Amino acid sequence: MSDHQTPDAEPAAPEESGAPAELDYVEPEAEYVELEVAEGAAVDERGPTAVTTTVRRGVNMRGWIALGLGLGVILAFVFTYVFPEHEEFSRGQVLGFLLVFVTALTTIIVVGIAAIVDFFIGRRTRKITLTREQ
Repeated sequence: MSDHQTPDAEPAAPEESGAPAELDYVEPEAEYVELEVAEGAAVDERGPTAVTTTVRRGVNMRGWIALGLGLGVILAFVFTYVFPEHEEFSRGQVLGFLLVFVTALTTIIVVGIAAIVDFFIGRRTRKITLTREQ
């Protein structure tokens, strides 16, 4: 028995609403999602059957990150083998150094470009109606 339970306390019974817990309506947090009940929509115990919200297109950042990584790896190989070998360091050491720093730098630059593209694409928004199927 834990410190928080009293000897005569009964365990809390789960709510019996007829709908599985994952299908219950959860009120969205206003700071993240702006929803309004759609015109002509019914409201039942699970919430409204249709809501209107604003959506916007976004940039796929994973693709941009992959582009930055790939570009960085290619540039590291090019810089390693185009220039003459350094007398103090082997080509493998130079390649490792360039892979770390050039790949990180190109990824940061490409993600910055993606953020700028996302800023301009993200301006276009539209309203859609989301309906819940019975």
